[in-house]
Amino acid sequence: MEKVILFNVSCKEEIKKLLTPMHLQVTSADARQYNDTLKNIADGKTDIINSNPFTGKIPDESLILFCGISDKKLDKILFKLRNNKDIQVTYKAVLTPSNSGWTVKQLFLELAKEQAAYNMLQK
Repeated sequence: MEKVILFNVSCKEEIKKLLTPMHLQVTSADARQYNDTLKNIADGKTDIINSNPFTGKIPDESLILFCGISDKKLDKILFKLRNNKDIQVTYKAVLTPSNSGWTVKQLFLELAKEQAAYNMLQK
């Protein structure tokens, strides 16, 4: 199923209005799920909320996770997001076999490292 999961995003309604017509399911992750794997969150599993809820500091950054979306459709989505000035999201990522076992916290840390490395190259 083509799905978009929002993490710590303040402009949820704007994103839903933009992506729902594209037949995408748009959901928001509960902060208590940040200890869970990306795959479990994408699959809608919420067991970890009760067994091992995240109780740490929520990252200040926001994230959109794209799940099961074709490259062609993803290009259209990114174009629409880029051209909508009301939508500000720090990170965008795609669920892959390589990162599906990561926790949300791990993904945020990896994206922060990638951004820092990119910023160093730009100097």
